[in-house]
Amino acid sequence: MRQTKSDLTDSLEILFSRFADLLYRISERNYTRPLHLLSGASIGKQVRHCLEFAEALLNGYDAGFVSYDQRERNPLYENSPKEAANRLLELIKEFEQKNWEGEVQVSYLVHTSSGLENVVSSSWERELLYVQEHTIHHEAIIRVALEHDLGFEDIPESFGFAISTLQYNANKLILSWDPVI
Repeated sequence: MRQTKSDLTDSLEILFSRFADLLYRISERNYTRPLHLLSGASIGKQVRHCLEFAEALLNGYDAGFVSYDQRERNPLYENSPKEAANRLLELIKEFEQKNWEGEVQVSYLVHTSSGLENVVSSSWERELLYVQEHTIHHEAIIRVALEHDLGFEDIPESFGFAISTLQYNANKLILSWDPVI
């Protein structure tokens, strides 16, 4: 079945809500702890990074120009799981209020040493999808860190897995079901 624009915002609502629910259960100590598995970064830094990509998309909405590289960094999100969770829930409302039709310009850094930027054309729909996939990618990193560095076991089954992976696994279970038991 083909997705529509409203389905993407609905999908982000599910994703951000699940993420927020998890963050409310992580202690500030574990959230801010530098982890070897993350090369000294913390869960909070991974979360901040995700939030800021979503905010960069919203911040570029009125101008029709998005820069994920020149985004604002907010240390509050990397130091407080509660504040990060609250912001995820606010983002749901903000995303729902926008009309995500049409084209957008997206800048990107060409090379780290030159600081040179280039611009590509995209669509709002494509950028919503990018924020979704980017968030899921970082959820997977966070999941591994929570499970292996912190021994945290209260993680939703779907957390950190691509929607296509979840669908594939669900269909695999259906296909492997034996009706003659």
